[in-house]
Amino acid sequence: MKDIDFDRNLIALLQLKGVGRQKIKNLIELVNQPQRLSFSELVEFGQMFQLIPLNVNLQDQDNAIAFAEKIMESCIKHKIGLVSYGNEKYPASMNFTDAPVLLYYQGDLECLNHDKRAALIGGREPTQSGADFAYESGSVLAEENYIVISGLATGCDFYGHMGCLRAGGKAVAFLPAGLMNVYPAENRPLAGKIIENGGCLLSEYAPMETVKPYRFVERDRLQSASSLFVVVSSFSAASGTIHTLNYAKKYNKKIFSTTTIFEESRDGFDELDRNKVLFEIYEKNELYHLMRNINK
Repeated sequence: MKDIDFDRNLIALLQLKGVGRQKIKNLIELVNQPQRLSFSELVEFGQMFQLIPLNVNLQDQDNAIAFAEKIMESCIKHKIGLVSYGNEKYPASMNFTDAPVLLYYQGDLECLNHDKRAALIGGREPTQSGADFAYESGSVLAEENYIVISGLATGCDFYGHMGCLRAGGKAVAFLPAGLMNVYPAENRPLAGKIIENGGCLLSEYAPMETVKPYRFVERDRLQSASSLFVVVSSFSAASGTIHTLNYAKKYNKKIFSTTTIFEESRDGFDELDRNKVLFEIYEKNELYHLMRNINK
């Protein structure tokens, strides 16, 4: 019951104005046994440590708790799992700077504890060779027992996930909305197949939350941070893929691609150069050999 109460309390804390995931994580680390504290006690400590605004009143707290209880009910109704930062079930691969306070999931959360995890990403409007490379890379990674991580977007994400699934592999998809609002809608069948094949859908947003522009960028950090390396297919300088690759730099993840993709996506790679993001380019067969042997 204590874990359930603590999850509810964290959801409620996130509803308070001026309180974000980093402040909550700081509070968890500063307080002794935060799981044993009531919500009002957490707020009191948060205000004492100047992590929660002093103008948060009792009505604000009551509203936050009521909202959190609705979210917990939605999780039960829609069979959505929930794990909080600091819980022993929280995936080790998600223990990074700016990690989510809460992870909502459907499917097998243990995928994120697998010792072989690769992000496979790219733009939403790939060239034919870009689509083919994403699909083939997904297959190769699956054959080598990698968990293939992406964002369930149209384009390269879709082809990478499909290549993985048709090779019998497991995929992880981070969503820019809650799990009751799988985005984009046309990839909902794909989301179902990911779960059916033993993979996992994840979001740091409450189940009923909808897509907002900033959430795409927040989602992108999760793909890079949770992977061992990143494989990129077709993308442009204006693509959201750039955000994921910038995060790969932040989290010290290697970025791989092929000579064909490099030539087709030169403006995207030029943008990486401007951002001082390092990447490695190989002939396709060389890259696949590297992926097969990278942990051997």
